[in-house]
Amino acid sequence: MKRRARPSAAVTRYAPAARLHELRTLLDGHEGVSIYDVAERFRVNPRTALRYIQALQRAGEPLYEEMSGKRKVWRLSPIARRQTITLTTAQMVALYLSRRVFDFLSGTGFKEDLDDVFAKLEATLRRKDFAAVRNLDRKVFDVNEARHLYEGRIEDVNDIMTALLREERLRVTHEGVSGGKKTFLLEPYTLLVYKKGLYLAGRSEGHSGEIRTFALDGFREVEWLRGQKFDYPSDYRPEQITEGAFGLIRGKEVSRVRIRFDDKVARYVQRRMWHPTQRFRRVAGGGLEMTMDVRGTTEIVSWVLGFGDKARVLEPHGLRRDVTRELARAAAPYRTRDL
Repeated sequence: MKRRARPSAAVTRYAPAARLHELRTLLDGHEGVSIYDVAERFRVNPRTALRYIQALQRAGEPLYEEMSGKRKVWRLSPIARRQTITLTTAQMVALYLSRRVFDFLSGTGFKEDLDDVFAKLEATLRRKDFAAVRNLDRKVFDVNEARHLYEGRIEDVNDIMTALLREERLRVTHEGVSGGKKTFLLEPYTLLVYKKGLYLAGRSEGHSGEIRTFALDGFREVEWLRGQKFDYPSDYRPEQITEGAFGLIRGKEVSRVRIRFDDKVARYVQRRMWHPTQRFRRVAGGGLEMTMDVRGTTEIVSWVLGFGDKARVLEPHGLRRDVTRELARAAAPYRTRDL
């Protein structure tokens, strides 16, 4: 499938048209801006900032210059002003936090669009607020588990999102974890974000019309079937995809899961929401016991193993067996005479 290259966020933001749009947004405020304000915003010298102002005038924007106290400022004529969103510093920080959360979407087009929106909103900040958020990229930083890699998937994501929004079908080829490929029609219902990855849930004609969830990085081909509408079900709720699951993968209902944690990890475990039904109690002699009712234990196995010898499954027997088997498989490569 042929890919269309997309310019980087930096190139997009500082392209002439984008720069003038941002400057116009800056001038749309009631305070007005001086040449030095423009120079500071765009990190250029005052002479270059004046050229930006003049370029906007040549583009037909009704600008005028006047004194504001002891400062000479440029303003946009009131009749040309638009209704803009003005953010406080606190709101800008909140927005930046949400932007950081979605850094893993780099390569899909979502990240670039989010950067564009952020740049436009940034231009609405008052001068003193802008100075406060100038170094937010270093003051707020996201450190989390390894993200999925989506470089080169812009066209696939665009087709998925367009079909999702227009309620039209997709023809997809998906590769499962075992390596087998399958091509089928899919009615997209929900795009899910889980553990720094994207998943698409929908009705699959290749799986007896059931609602299934597919990892986006498992799609090998995606074709948006323009005009092939489907009826988005009125009784569908995205919550039903993961209802009762420990994570994303659902399975058979398990009425009682009991796990005992060592005191060294008890505080970490107790201060997080792992499952809506979780309950904790301190254990005589030390430790913490966690109880929950889940649908499927597949993801619990790797989660428990991540605590090493600081966690032990008490119930049910099937989960204890799965953890034991996984431990044995993991230890096998180390049981050699070469070590």
